[in-house]
Amino acid sequence: MEIEEVTPSEVRTPTALPNFIASNIRLLRKRLGWSQSELADRVNLNRGNIASYESGSAEPSICKLLRISNVFHVTTRDITRLDLRDKDQLLLAKRTHAAEARKENERFLAFRDRADELGELVSSSRKLFDYKRSHLENPCKEAEIFAVQYQQLYEVTQQLMKEHQELLGSLGCQCKQ
Repeated sequence: MEIEEVTPSEVRTPTALPNFIASNIRLLRKRLGWSQSELADRVNLNRGNIASYESGSAEPSICKLLRISNVFHVTTRDITRLDLRDKDQLLLAKRTHAAEARKENERFLAFRDRADELGELVSSSRKLFDYKRSHLENPCKEAEIFAVQYQQLYEVTQQLMKEHQELLGSLGCQCKQ
């Protein structure tokens, strides 16, 4: 088996993806009639950050880009890769963001519903445990050990459920921002 040599001219270098962050931030901000300071206030940054992003001298971190894209109702992918000066591209970007936001909201609601179901299941389990325990006349030593272990698991489960609800609550607040 022969190995072919490849000359440097035959090596394909990957083409760079277009990056429209600077022009899109500026375009979207101006379309809304906001100053750099107003945009900065809305995304919890300073005016200098926005100015450097718009000039192309810096790029926002992914977290900052996410806040910026959300305030403009476009996805991070679209704000970076689409030329939003094209009205069709902008309309597509807005629709994509709206569809993704709907999916995210549906997913959040499903998590919340599932948490409620699990809470009811745990509560029913506790009621059954209490009922069975109250109707045992002379529980054996093993039954008492299992009862203690169940109560410990129940307490841990209650703590996890509480923390899960708090997490869902904080996510719900973020979804509405």
